[in-house]
Amino acid sequence: MKKKWNGKAYKNHLWSCAIATTVPEFERAMSALKEFNKYCYKFLADIPPRQWARSHFTGRAVTDILLNNMCEVLNRWLVDARDKPIMTTLEYVREYLMKRIVNVLGKCKNNDQLLTPYATKQFEVIKKEASKLTVLWSGSQQYQVNGPHGEQVAVDFGNKECACRKWEITGIPCKHVVAALYNLNANDDQVGPPDEVGAPEHWVHPVYRMDTWKNT
Repeated sequence: MKKKWNGKAYKNHLWSCAIATTVPEFERAMSALKEFNKYCYKFLADIPPRQWARSHFTGRAVTDILLNNMCEVLNRWLVDARDKPIMTTLEYVREYLMKRIVNVLGKCKNNDQLLTPYATKQFEVIKKEASKLTVLWSGSQQYQVNGPHGEQVAVDFGNKECACRKWEITGIPCKHVVAALYNLNANDDQVGPPDEVGAPEHWVHPVYRMDTWKNT
């Protein structure tokens, strides 16, 4: 795409399509691109969206990563070993991974939080955003969460779903879910007593927990 259509405007359109988490949101972004350049739209439309757009991710991978940054990190560390004989290169990789594992073990040892450092940092931002929302209980385990600009999102704890799909895709409760959890904790007559609900961190997928990291 970059070779055919370069520039900030095209980049912004591409990212609007890629980061959308729902199909309607994705379709609106694609329509905007079509109005901007129908040929660029056709190029992207021919690529199955499940390969590049969050709106079509299933949640199986429990991540919303769109870039190959993890591969690039490894490639950067292998620069000094690429021109060596194969056994020397493999030994370089082995020692690099050994150092990395020891480094991670050190981080695990000095961390007593429930979630990994990355997930903790990300979740703190989500909790701050959740405080700006208002919640209405719609019965059973379902809630309507209202945003400051008139948006309305449905949260279903029974199926662990939010209409924005971020919880489903990433495994980390979105701001709508956290806002509903705050409301649920404050009203023990809705689903169960507060001690059954627990802190919002307990609703994060196990893959982001320190125990999981340590076991890995």
